[in-house]
Amino acid sequence: MTPLMLTMQAFGPFAGTESIDFTALGKSPLFLINGPTGAGKSSILDALCFALYGQTTGNERDPTQMRCDQADAALLTEVSLDFHLRGADYRVRRVPQQERPKARGEGTTTHNAEAQLWRLKAGGEVETCLVARKVNDATAELQTLIGLDANQFRQVMVLPQGKFRELLIADSKEREKIFSQLFQTQIFQRIEEQLRNQANQIERDVKEHRQHISGILAGGELENEAALDQELESLKPQVEDARQQFETAQQQRRKAEIQRDEALALQHQFEARDTLAADKARHLGQHDEIESSKERLAQSAHAQALQAPKSALDQAQQAVTTAQAEQQTAEAALTAQRTNAQQAKQAFETTRQRQSELPALRERHRQLGEFIQKGQQLSELQTHFQTAQAAWQQADSALKRDEAQLDVIRQQGEAIGVKLERLQAELQQLASAPAELNRHNNLLTQRQELDELARQGRELTAQQQQTADALERRKIEAAQADRNATEQEMRWHQGQAALLALTLEQDAPCPVCGSLAHPAPAVNNANVITQAQVEAARSAQDQARHALHVAERHYQQLTQQVSYNTQQVQRLNQQLGEWASQALKALQNTCDELNRQVARQTSVEREVQQQIAARDALRREWGVLDKQLKAQRPAVEKAKEDALRLESQRDQLSQSLPENARDPVAMRQTLTELERQITHIEQDWESAQLALSNSQTQLARAEEQRRGANERIERSEQSLQQARTEWQAALQTSPFSGEAAFQASQLDAAQRQALTHQVEAYQRRLAELEGALQNYQTQLADKTPPDLTALTTLTETAQTAEHTQLEAWRKLDGRLATLHGIRQKLATAHTAQAELEAQYQLWGTLSEVANGRTGHRISLQRFVLGVLLDDVLIQASERLVRMSRGRYQLVRREDPSKGNKASGLELDVADTYTSKNRSVATLSGGESFMAALSLALGLSDVVQAYAGGIQLDTLFIDEGFGSLDQDALDQAIAMLSELQMGGRMIGVISHVSELKEQMPIRIEVRASRHGSSVAVKGA
Repeated sequence: MTPLMLTMQAFGPFAGTESIDFTALGKSPLFLINGPTGAGKSSILDALCFALYGQTTGNERDPTQMRCDQADAALLTEVSLDFHLRGADYRVRRVPQQERPKARGEGTTTHNAEAQLWRLKAGGEVETCLVARKVNDATAELQTLIGLDANQFRQVMVLPQGKFRELLIADSKEREKIFSQLFQTQIFQRIEEQLRNQANQIERDVKEHRQHISGILAGGELENEAALDQELESLKPQVEDARQQFETAQQQRRKAEIQRDEALALQHQFEARDTLAADKARHLGQHDEIESSKERLAQSAHAQALQAPKSALDQAQQAVTTAQAEQQTAEAALTAQRTNAQQAKQAFETTRQRQSELPALRERHRQLGEFIQKGQQLSELQTHFQTAQAAWQQADSALKRDEAQLDVIRQQGEAIGVKLERLQAELQQLASAPAELNRHNNLLTQRQELDELARQGRELTAQQQQTADALERRKIEAAQADRNATEQEMRWHQGQAALLALTLEQDAPCPVCGSLAHPAPAVNNANVITQAQVEAARSAQDQARHALHVAERHYQQLTQQVSYNTQQVQRLNQQLGEWASQALKALQNTCDELNRQVARQTSVEREVQQQIAARDALRREWGVLDKQLKAQRPAVEKAKEDALRLESQRDQLSQSLPENARDPVAMRQTLTELERQITHIEQDWESAQLALSNSQTQLARAEEQRRGANERIERSEQSLQQARTEWQAALQTSPFSGEAAFQASQLDAAQRQALTHQVEAYQRRLAELEGALQNYQTQLADKTPPDLTALTTLTETAQTAEHTQLEAWRKLDGRLATLHGIRQKLATAHTAQAELEAQYQLWGTLSEVANGRTGHRISLQRFVLGVLLDDVLIQASERLVRMSRGRYQLVRREDPSKGNKASGLELDVADTYTSKNRSVATLSGGESFMAALSLALGLSDVVQAYAGGIQLDTLFIDEGFGSLDQDALDQAIAMLSELQMGGRMIGVISHVSELKEQMPIRIEVRASRHGSSVAVKGA
């Protein structure tokens, strides 16, 4: 940022309007701001900082305190600054809040603070208004443009009196803010935030994954993974037994289906044989039609042989017809082209005569142009005169209107004040409405939750009763299944004795006791129990026990839910208090009333803001009108003078024009008509030449086309005679009696193909029917039709049994598959959780390192800024070594700060006399100034070298040189001169007389009883 023009009005010690043209100091100047104490040297820097940020350089004086006491009461305090930044010029104007006299009556009124920001053109004219009035908007826009806030600006571009040590002794956190703006290192801060967000997200994912594992177990109605393993072990043998029973039923069903399908196939063979016999009889009925088709195909073959000479004759006739049509077309075209050529020649002669009139028309065109130009000047003078006269009348009317408007504004302001007091009183009454609404909304939510819990409690109680009844039924069924299984097993053993008795023989030993006599063998009966029935009873027993276990677990779950519901109801009753017993509608009505109060509060707040805005608008309008009234009278006089001057110029120009040339509209119409005539003649001349050339070319082309058509007619007639002779000879040698018989016997390709396909299809189908019929008769010679009804019934019975076994197997296998799926999901979830924990080890470590939570607590951005600070310190130390005669160097502190304080950017000074590093705060006043100046100059060098978004091409230094000895002062001046030659503007405020001798370019500030003034010297 480079200042171009600074204008101060009634600001600080400057009672009038003082302007400093920095461009008059030269390119990249090194200049001195001097003057007596209290004259206002520092106020120049205050004005610069106030124009940009609305604050003074030391930030010790409020902007409202910067008005000059010696200034005229009617003169407004304001500061305006033109500056150059990154190839563009800008202008900012600021007015602090101040009291000014009322436009009418006695007393003062408050003029609110305002600010405007414009982008300028190359000549200093306004190009675009960036901020129209708002102070905060202007400050924010300027911070964005410059890249520094007010504090950072004071630390790196302006070293105020008594503040030059701020950047030198700033802590790591403050220096990080400044350097991140200067070097644009926010990307490293975004990396820190991204790593921190990534680590936090992974940590949240780990917690969600643990909840996901619990949800997987809950979805399978499992308490833990041990219960999953236990149920898997018990289910595996049950599934295997059910599968074997299903496979047995499946084999029986397949056997029955095979028998049914074989019988069905035999029945279809009998039906197919009868169908083929009927199809053959119907097919033989097409014999006569097929014979007729064969005869037509033979005649068509004879006609096909004569097709070539017939086609040649037709083509020859068509060629003669085409040639005759082309000859007629060529004759008509030739006649038309002869007519066109004659017309083009006549038009060419007519246009050549008109073309000779062009010189006179062009001379008339030049004279009219001169008259029109003077007429335009006369019209513009008349317009300017009327505008000036209207402005004069309008200004006079506005003066009277504005005076009346001031009275109206005062009345409106009084009315707004009364209404504002009433609204503020009502707003005070409604202040507690939002808190009460929030509390009652929470109560309403809890009351609705209580009603919902009561409804759920009733449902759970009913479900608990139903589950208890079902549990009793399951107990009875399980007991019955146990008794049935025991009874079936006993009966099976009894049946085995009867079967063994059937194997006993007389005089043969018993396989059980070895006796040869068998006095009372076991008697077999019809109800012998098989092993399959015993297994079925055992399976039913297991199913009944499993159903009992499920019912007991369901009853326990409902009991727990009822208990939890009761606890929640008690908790809500305690929280609701008296609202728990009152009707829900009453609580809703209270919430509705509070909603209306909150809405009214919002409405009143909005209305208060509107009234305040209206009051402020009236105050601004009052100020504008007051200013207008003061400026309107000289404006009226000036408008009158402008009107008289323009009237005189108009009369003089009017006398220099002929009477018939004073109407610019008529003259412009005449000029337009004359231009149209000239253009029309030129275009007609070019068109006539082109048309004559084209018509001659087209006539020659038409004659050539007619000759070609005559030759084609002769050739086509000779070909036609030859084709007729060949056709007659071919027809006489054919079996046809004449051309009519030939035409009647012709068939096109589609007809021939259809007839051929019909004959072939008939013969092929007849052969297929006879072969298939013979095959069926051979196969069915020794067979009879089957009994399909009995076989179908047997198959359906087997299918029902298979379906029953399949459902039992599927139920058990489905549960087994569900448990396996849960185990797989758990394995996947554990793997994913391990991966997330591994990721967290990586990203969490990176986040902690990047955000400075380990070791020396240096973040990534602060580490990068530390490297940049090292570059700055190299440049600063070169200058500090020279000014301190080789004693001091600036270094970055390597030891971390104590506690949790951020570190990494602290500064120490290396003292070569003691070979130790110590804090920069231990330097004396003069040493601190040398170190601060060196740091500012080094920072400026490095920022420019890195070519970042911030441009430090200006530096202002307020005092501090008086603390230097002569040698250090000479070194400081030499360094400032070197910096100036690098393209920077350097301004120094000092009382040191040696500086005045070494800096011929100066801004002198002079003080007087009526206020200070400024003057540029030596530029």
